[in-house]
Amino acid sequence: MDNNKKYIDMSLEEFSNILAAKTTMPGGGSAAAYVASLGNSLASMVANFTIGKKAYQEYDKNMEAILKDTEKLNLRLLELVDKDAEEFLKLSAAYSLPKGSEEEKILADKEKQKCLKLTASVPMDLLKECKNIVDLHEKLSIMGSKMLLSDVGVGVLMVRSAALSAKINIAINIKYILDEDFTKKYESDMQVLVKYIEEKCDKIYNEIYYKICK
Repeated sequence: MDNNKKYIDMSLEEFSNILAAKTTMPGGGSAAAYVASLGNSLASMVANFTIGKKAYQEYDKNMEAILKDTEKLNLRLLELVDKDAEEFLKLSAAYSLPKGSEEEKILADKEKQKCLKLTASVPMDLLKECKNIVDLHEKLSIMGSKMLLSDVGVGVLMVRSAALSAKINIAINIKYILDEDFTKKYESDMQVLVKYIEEKCDKIYNEIYYKICK
């Protein structure tokens, strides 16, 4: 397989196989971004099936706006699939820098700290996008075709999973960052975003499940 091939250009089978292989990349971060992209794609699908339908014509403009948002989100999320691996590669290289002299140790530590921040920024970006996807699913749970409510339910579960995956990936990186202002800010932002996403996803899912089963 071409080592320079982007993950987003791989087939589902290729990506699944390389993820399963004994390689450092891709890992959980790339998988989480891809899962979020699937949750976003489900939002797009529901909007596509809703728009133009007579029973939902009052929501056509809403669906058009959602489709524009999901298109932008899709590009961003697929970008994060590869970016997670790219930043991890830089971090791995930083850990391998020579540390023979005191000057080399200082330079290596400085590079490692810089790379840790960049690596932590990828799952933080993913968390922010997960919030955006959840907000779209919330609208679809109200305005989307009732025939596709279960797809909204699956979508929010995927986003919830991606968000919790991002949370653990942020945590493992900021654990080794010495900049306390940075870590406090990331910890605070992470907790706020995850709480918002979890609560909204659970609410949407439970409401949909009730509607389907009643």
